[in-house]
Amino acid sequence: MFLQIPVPGVVRSVFVSPAELAFVLILLPLTAFFGLCALYLWRLLLAAMAVRKRLYTVPPSEMTGGPVSPLPRFVLLIPAHNEELLLGAALDSLQQLDYPRDACTIVVIADNCTDQTARIAREHGAIALERFDTEKIGKGYALEWALHFLLNPADNSVSTAVLHAFDAVVILDADTQVSPNLLAAFARGLQAGEQVMQAHYDVLNVHESWRTRLMACALALAHVVKPLGRERLGLSDGLKGNGMCFSRAVVQSVPWSGESITEDIEYTLRLCRAGYRVAFLPEARVQAQMPATGAQAVSQRKRWEGGRYRLLFTVVPDLLREGLRRRSRILCDRAMELIIPPFAEMFAVPLALLAICLAVAGTCRWPWAWGLTWAWAVILALQAGYLIAGLWVARVPAQVAFSLLYAPAYIVWKLGVYLVMALTRSAGGWKRTERHQLSNNPSSRS
Repeated sequence: MFLQIPVPGVVRSVFVSPAELAFVLILLPLTAFFGLCALYLWRLLLAAMAVRKRLYTVPPSEMTGGPVSPLPRFVLLIPAHNEELLLGAALDSLQQLDYPRDACTIVVIADNCTDQTARIAREHGAIALERFDTEKIGKGYALEWALHFLLNPADNSVSTAVLHAFDAVVILDADTQVSPNLLAAFARGLQAGEQVMQAHYDVLNVHESWRTRLMACALALAHVVKPLGRERLGLSDGLKGNGMCFSRAVVQSVPWSGESITEDIEYTLRLCRAGYRVAFLPEARVQAQMPATGAQAVSQRKRWEGGRYRLLFTVVPDLLREGLRRRSRILCDRAMELIIPPFAEMFAVPLALLAICLAVAGTCRWPWAWGLTWAWAVILALQAGYLIAGLWVARVPAQVAFSLLYAPAYIVWKLGVYLVMALTRSAGGWKRTERHQLSNNPSSRS
């Protein structure tokens, strides 16, 4: 088969075998896709770099501004399923909040608990709402139930004025430590007109294992770099499931639903479709415990990735069409967030295809194979640059960044999880991630 290749001043005929043509038709679209994804990530990175200096040079007190008047009243919702080991430390952390105690109420949802979670909550001065439902299981259902309770006091046998009179809801996990300025930052955001906000969500047990250090690197890109870039560009951050703040008007107009195993992602999409934007507040910080071993991480990873890929095929096409029809940059960006593969895949797939192209070019001497080899090398260079610059933007310590040496082991483990999911045809369901009590040693924390 001959192809006509135009060259300035001449048209050259090049023989292309059917095998080479098939090779090109398969790999060229993949090359274009991963190249566009890399460029999109660089767009967010450059926007984040533009605001990095302010992020790390302006004191949090200035970023959150002066006193807010009148003070918004917050309800802090903590869904907890058998969290007696960690809940006490989380509630102690909330005692350090730099916010008037009479303007915030802490509510623990003791969800299908068989331990002392409710008792510990009450001992620490929180209100414990006990829920028992063996059919609707999981964090999403617990939040849906509790928010209905807060918004509809007449539907409940318990009616507490201080509990139902609130301006905004903050959702935290039961293993979370918060920065003292968390509520002050959310209050300033509400005063500025923000209706939905996401705090900087980080790893609490960074130095517990190579896996938690690697997670800290991944969250630096996903929870700092991309949200900073989107904030700079006027786009919407995504909800992370922890450190989220919603005005009362939002949870009334867009009710929370617990039906999905990725309820935070789906709620983000519903909010964006309803005209709300998730603002990123980098000055407010929450830290939570991450799985330190593969056994702890399997159920969480299956739930996250299974839910994400389900959304990719069921929600993204309509979301992208709606974004284009409405000319909504926010909706199109939310679609892109789901389309772009996780960072491990953004490295593993180009690296594998680079090796394949190099091997084919060396053995078959196909000109197109050499061209694709260079294209994949450029994509990998863009990804490496994005990684290095992103860790710099997020100020990840060198000792944590060196955990990237374990990335190949993590990628192999993750591919194994995908294989199990494919063989069992299971996307994972809700299952509590096993955690343990952390040492008081500072080295176990970031």
